[in-house]
Amino acid sequence: MRLLTRIIVFFALAGGVLPQSSVTFCDLVRDPKKYNGKEVIVRATYRYGFEWSQLYCLDCLDKGKAWLSFSDLDEASESSIRRFPKSGIINLTVRGVFASGHTYGHLNGYRYQIVADRISDVKVIQKGMKSREEEEKAEKHWACGGIDPK
Repeated sequence: MRLLTRIIVFFALAGGVLPQSSVTFCDLVRDPKKYNGKEVIVRATYRYGFEWSQLYCLDCLDKGKAWLSFSDLDEASESSIRRFPKSGIINLTVRGVFASGHTYGHLNGYRYQIVADRISDVKVIQKGMKSREEEEKAEKHWACGGIDPK
């Protein structure tokens, strides 16, 4: 117990960020001040393509989407990214630092950001751009907050 206390005090004094346990994407956007600047692990849906990148969950779309950027990825994460379709919709687990309180991403169009250092458990929902109707059908079934998320 003393060792654990010393470790926590060391990180607090050193200004380090203690890793968070897994949280839901909706937890992040419903209480962004609680997680701002902290390392988080989250499973969410990622829709991306030319000049757009959105991390979200259907259960809390009204709270906003997050811009996802990557920094200092490990080899396994780099390998996962190389297997992403050129554009599309995927589910993935992200470890990174969550940010709120500013605007982020392309044209500052996002209220939140996660700067990821690890990506894992990637599941493709849809490859490429489709009609909005086709995308919504796929999302309702397999996206975060859907009927049967991948």
